[in-house]
Amino acid sequence: MEGKELRGHSPQDELYGPIKIPPYCWPIIDTYEYQRIRHIFQLGTCHYVFPGATHTRFEHCLGVAHLASVFMEHIKNTQPELGVTEEHCQSVIIAGLCHDLGHGPWSHKFEYIAKEYDPSWDHEDMSCQILKHIYDKYKLPIKKEVIEAACNFILGLEYPGYPIWLSRIIANKENDIDLDKFDYLARDINRTLSIARFQYDRLIFHCRVVDNQLAWRQSEMNTIERLFYNRNDMHKRVYQHRVNQGISCMIADMLEAADSYINIETVISDIEEYVKLDDRIMTHILEGDYGEEAQRIALDIEERRLYKCIGELRMKPENLAGLTYSQLPVSTIENDIAEFSDNLPPSKLRVVKITYRFGLKENKHPLLSIPFWKPGNEHAYFLTEDDISCIVPVHFMETAMRVYVTDPASIDEARKAFNKWKESKKLQ
Repeated sequence: MEGKELRGHSPQDELYGPIKIPPYCWPIIDTYEYQRIRHIFQLGTCHYVFPGATHTRFEHCLGVAHLASVFMEHIKNTQPELGVTEEHCQSVIIAGLCHDLGHGPWSHKFEYIAKEYDPSWDHEDMSCQILKHIYDKYKLPIKKEVIEAACNFILGLEYPGYPIWLSRIIANKENDIDLDKFDYLARDINRTLSIARFQYDRLIFHCRVVDNQLAWRQSEMNTIERLFYNRNDMHKRVYQHRVNQGISCMIADMLEAADSYINIETVISDIEEYVKLDDRIMTHILEGDYGEEAQRIALDIEERRLYKCIGELRMKPENLAGLTYSQLPVSTIENDIAEFSDNLPPSKLRVVKITYRFGLKENKHPLLSIPFWKPGNEHAYFLTEDDISCIVPVHFMETAMRVYVTDPASIDEARKAFNKWKESKKLQ
């Protein structure tokens, strides 16, 4: 990368129009490792259900970098007393640009599979590893502390010597309001559902740093509430759509069948090999490069021979046979259901657990965790339940499970077994 002239231009984005990507970002973008995310769908398998959901991690990451640039410029202009430096801006913008570099094929689905081999593995940490790899490999003309700070901000962690509030712009672990969410919700809604979406630009321009934390003007309470409603709606109608989850189960089975060729356990700890993985692996599987069983499942997906959902159970997190529902392994539930059938092996069942959360806390309105400010007030403050509309959910978390069957010939038998199991547990 040495000797290469830094460039800057404004790519056209479907949400924001021309976006300004700072010149120091392009040496990162113009690398093999970064260009890989052009080939990873943002929504995994959702395009099989929502044909427009073909946007990628690449455009999302550029979008978050753009919002980060707009946000930092806003803070610098409106609160010069904070002393925001160029290094502060660079670290936040690079964190937005690179926060999803670590995603594997089919995005979050691959992460669930990787955790079966290494429970501590996550795509955020891999994003940091890949960013550091790019920095070292291409000798980027950026200060090392900027890269280190960016990695911390990807993880939602503070960086020594930098203001705390900088760590909450890209990944906000305090109240879940961050630029990553602003972009992915707006972009995903635009590609899937025709629903009114929250106004991310208002949330940016009505944000201030108060008491060393990000606070929003109270007049934007309804805008923030719309954000959480949008997210809940997207989980119910898109991300955890019944057919989409069935296809995700097939992807998991397909990757398991192809693992003797992929070797996931080794790949997730080897950056050079990991960056070769993206959604284009599907083409190789379809061509038979990764074994007959993986090819069969891939063809079933393409030709719409999908796993059938034979039952869904919505429930509060109550006890199930003496254990909390969320504690039961899916294999245990599959075995239990199969016991209510004479000829149905558990291997033909796939149980999927679902959680819908309105906010970060299980049974707390998310607005109660958000700092607000008012003109003339020196300090941030938090809302009380009396400040919130009475038209709110009774519960802020739902849990559910779906049961899929892999063999069309076993659909009726599986459905009967599921109903008998449900009756035996006195579940509705």
